[in-house]
Amino acid sequence: MVATIEGGSFSAAAKLLDSSVANLSRKVGALERSLGQQLLQRTARGCLPTEAGQAFYKQCRTLLDGIEEAQDEVRLGRSQLKGHIRISLAGHFAETTLPSLLAEFALEHPDIQLFINVTARNVDLVSEGVDISVRLGPLADSNLIAKRLINFPLRTLIAPTLLPAVAECKHPGELSPELCLSLLGRRWSYRKGQLIHHLQPAGRIGSDNGLALVAAARSGLGIVQVPSYYGHAEVLRGDLVPLFDDWQSEDEFEFYLVFPPTRYIPERVRALATFLQQRLQ
Repeated sequence: MVATIEGGSFSAAAKLLDSSVANLSRKVGALERSLGQQLLQRTARGCLPTEAGQAFYKQCRTLLDGIEEAQDEVRLGRSQLKGHIRISLAGHFAETTLPSLLAEFALEHPDIQLFINVTARNVDLVSEGVDISVRLGPLADSNLIAKRLINFPLRTLIAPTLLPAVAECKHPGELSPELCLSLLGRRWSYRKGQLIHHLQPAGRIGSDNGLALVAAARSGLGIVQVPSYYGHAEVLRGDLVPLFDDWQSEDEFEFYLVFPPTRYIPERVRALATFLQQRLQ
């Protein structure tokens, strides 16, 4: 019942509980008959709780969270973290930096079992049974619980062969938009003291992928403004050089830890969140 409401359908609940749709449907039907109340409104797209179902769900969710909390208290009395954690990662930074930290956490806690899901999409935490997710902001409005993990400033990079084209530029506002390549259609913003300049890239290459833009910039196809975790190797090799480094970007790329809504967050999940925040400081 709880899994069906949180997942929005019998099929989502069956996947989460490793059961069958028919089995769950029978059990919910039997529960409704025993209570003399319809708990779920079946629709073509899934299930919605009735008023009675919503009230029943809230009580059951409270009981399940209490059981989880009681188990945590007993485990913590033995100074032991134990159980499964399913974590979802999205974005170049999360995929390249966090796996080594997750391995470190697993080594410190041998009774923790980790499943690491790597995907470009925002997973449905409830229906897919995900305990914690790392997402790039800004986050869409939702009832999910979010905590900021880390933020990165943006920096402007250019190939040495293109430097003559910007030699006369005294500040970022004088850059030709046609030389600037767009990441996610973002406007470039710069600040130095009280001075502020904005620029809307209009180059012939745009992308939602920082690696693609770094490759284009390295080839001399334009100037890029990307989060600071991109382009390290290229700068070290001299393939790209920072431009207007004495100006500060007004924008940042922020990553968040996201948790399912209306749920008790198990101690093992909170411990992982704290570990990642501390290690990334």
